[in-house]
Amino acid sequence: MGTHNLFHKKKERKTELLRRQRAMKEPYDVILIVCEGEKTEPNYFTELKRAFRLSNANVRVCGRGADPLSVVDFAIETFRREPEFDRVYCVFDRDRHTRYNEALDRVRRTRLGKGSRIFSIPSVPCFEFWLLLHFIYTTRPFDAPAGDSICSRVIEELKKYLPAYKKGDHDIFNKMQDSLNDAITNASRVQQFHQTSGTDNPSTLVHSMVEYLRNLKKE
Repeated sequence: MGTHNLFHKKKERKTELLRRQRAMKEPYDVILIVCEGEKTEPNYFTELKRAFRLSNANVRVCGRGADPLSVVDFAIETFRREPEFDRVYCVFDRDRHTRYNEALDRVRRTRLGKGSRIFSIPSVPCFEFWLLLHFIYTTRPFDAPAGDSICSRVIEELKKYLPAYKKGDHDIFNKMQDSLNDAITNASRVQQFHQTSGTDNPSTLVHSMVEYLRNLKKE
């Protein structure tokens, strides 16, 4: 009986929390961001959310620590349970994930309904390429021997400009905020370059989500 009562009390608290969050929502889109990484990306976007003064009730950031397809599946499942999100973003890396293309295809084929939309925000090879674009513009492909993480090569390059960087750091967005416009410009240039390059290495679509979030309260 005690365990049964505890379960219901937890469920009631969760229901009350959701009710309060809905009441606190501001008059702009409600966003879900699901990240492959458990720390680096969630930390970055949580700091971004604070810097842009976006409400926690309107923008939720989750870290999954899983492969790209699992990120997409979790995002879809969350929306099915809580169909209040206007936009759902799935942030994941290419690196050596075997189900990367399957994840992209799952997003393309998914229709959330009621005007809600789901987006894939991939980075090739990894999220650190987006961070690197805060400092330089480059289209040089990244690679590594079989069995090694390609992302480690990107981090090596990033550390030329941010020597103390390590995965899971806090304050990364805050440290790099002054060069955010440069990163957006560089990422857009990389995207244009790859329209005729025949490859997507390296690339990122993080800038498209960042621009949207930056303008969210203005819409």
